[in-house]
Amino acid sequence: MSGDVKQDQHYTLLVPVDLKTKSGEVLERITELTFRRLKGADARKVLNAKDKGTGEFVTALVCASAGIPPSTFDQLDAADIFKAGELASDFFGVSQAT
Repeated sequence: MSGDVKQDQHYTLLVPVDLKTKSGEVLERITELTFRRLKGADARKVLNAKDKGTGEFVTALVCASAGIPPSTFDQLDAADIFKAGELASDFFGVSQAT
């Protein structure tokens, strides 16, 4: 392998996400996402989501690369989603639709 294989990338969220209980108690505040290269199983899930539309594709891509559930993705600010999609796409070798 060449020396230019991308390593994990860290991204500080513009708008932190609070994970809360049903009663509203904050369990955890997410301020940063770490993106990693995808494995085969992740790539299969992402590629299968591509046929469902851009939104599902980006959701699957970001969730797989950052290791977050869709419920956390749904709470991300739109600006963070677009940046996260760009970072995750770099690992997958695709460009995000605009």
